[in-house]
Amino acid sequence: MAPRKGYADRNNESVDMPVIDAQPPGTVKSEFKIPAGEPVAFVYNRDGCYNRFTFVPKPGADYELNASGSSDCTVSARQLSHGSEPSKPVPLGESEMCRFADNY
Repeated sequence: MAPRKGYADRNNESVDMPVIDAQPPGTVKSEFKIPAGEPVAFVYNRDGCYNRFTFVPKPGADYELNASGSSDCTVSARQLSHGSEPSKPVPLGESEMCRFADNY
């Protein structure tokens, strides 16, 4: 999430999700609730890296999305587990719901 004109600044919001992994210092972490069963679109834009993607969250599930600002410019998602089960990777589709130029 970037505090720029046209983007919502949702940095460091919390809905009290459980902490799964330790994060390195300086990591920006944002938590928010989204409706289940409906496509949700996200945009990641940082230092020349631009990614737009979508997925459909399942009811009652928690997700973690990780964006890499490094040269590979990737976003990954996983469905978090509760208990001893491992987290599951979530496939992301390219979002056609928004265009880069619409934000300026």
